[in-house]
Amino acid sequence: VPNWVPRIVRGSVEDHTAGDTLTVYESGTIHTNTGAAGTIVFVLPPSVVGLDYTFVVGAAQALRIDPDGTETISLPSTGVPGAAGKYLGCSTVGATVRLVCGVTGNWNIVGSSFST
Repeated sequence: VPNWVPRIVRGSVEDHTAGDTLTVYESGTIHTNTGAAGTIVFVLPPSVVGLDYTFVVGAAQALRIDPDGTETISLPSTGVPGAAGKYLGCSTVGATVRLVCGVTGNWNIVGSSFST
């Protein structure tokens, strides 16, 4: 990455009251829906090996994580990849999920208390 590209501090927390399209430069960060008055949708960037995002439900509103239309997210209950483009969501305050790309095209769940 060129040194002129702004970098986000790994482990930093961002509270969202509106949806957001995440970038590769936000890998390693934590995203919440704290303060949200409705559903918050996080759109993941195309999965590249090594990308890593953590999500925390901070408000009793739906927090939804959308992969690229052709990519999958492994289900927290089974670890089996969901359908291509299928989102993962939860509205239970305090629930967390960490997604890591270990294989291009799939987001793996490293840890989760999401109830989907």
